Amino acid sequence: MSLENNIRSRRIYLASSWRNKNQQELVKVLREAGHEVYDFKNPAPGQNGFAWSQLDPDWLNWTPEKYAEFLITHPVAAEGFAHDKAALEWCDTCILALPCGRSAHLELGYAAGQGKDTFVLLDEEKFEPELMYLLNTAIATSIEEIIDLMAVRNPVDIPRWHQENGGNFNTPGSHAIRLLREVVELCMAAGAQEKDIILHTKLEAIRQKNKSDFNENGNPDSLPDEWADCKILLDLFAHYSNIDRVNAVHTKVDILWNREWQADKDGVLWRPTTKNGSNLLETLAAQSPDQMVIKDEETASE
Repeated sequence: MSLENNIRSRRIYLASSWRNKNQQELVKVLREAGHEVYDFKNPAPGQNGFAWSQLDPDWLNWTPEKYAEFLITHPVAAEGFAHDKAALEWCDTCILALPCGRSAHLELGYAAGQGKDTFVLLDEEKFEPELMYLLNTAIATSIEEIIDLMAVRNPVDIPRWHQENGGNFNTPGSHAIRLLREVVELCMAAGAQEKDIILHTKLEAIRQKNKSDFNENGNPDSLPDEWADCKILLDLFAHYSNIDRVNAVHTKVDILWNREWQADKDGVLWRPTTKNGSNLLETLAAQSPDQMVIKDEETASE
């Protein structure tokens, strides 16, 4: 099956074994189907992939202690890991091609844990049933079956969705405001009252303005800590609300790919606004924080 007009190609990490005789053919078939594929045997121009023999010709006779020492100290191991890890971050899809060993399964598990699409390509050689393959998007007995599955939905690649719709990240503060708008929606969905949302938003803005942690340009050094606070609370909210985080994101990203978006001057994506919506924002922006009041009927068409 060829890709549908509105379905994007994938960035695929093919996890397998050096001993898998089908690995190179699988890379070829996936690329011919229109996808980008990371080939661990040829990770970069002029490189032929990592091998333990590059560290020590006698590697098969290592003790666990010697293996641990080489793994964390040898520059060739560090370089090989860096190539594969960067490719795992780059990909939006991971395909495990059996037969393969521990490393490939760790790579598949890492991708699944990040919410990427993951597929298992079964093979008759050394086949054994495995219950936990149910953690993956799907299992298949042919690469053509996986290609067909990928052809009917877009990848879960949020930065790519953002960039392809004209977004950029030149002004972090504006993206944080976009996040705030979504948090307000979450508050309303959870039953929080409008008065409390306004009260706590204003209170926090006053508290932070009076602290020395931030100036008018913010504080880039504090971004990881503040992001972590948001992430922890969102994970806690999902836990107690019984939200399936992976499936919820997959469902939403499918919707986002199929919506129309407009990027503002700061590269933030918004749904195309109505005339009334633009006027409301301009009215509020012209007021001081203490004056920001609009009538209910003004929001009726929002």
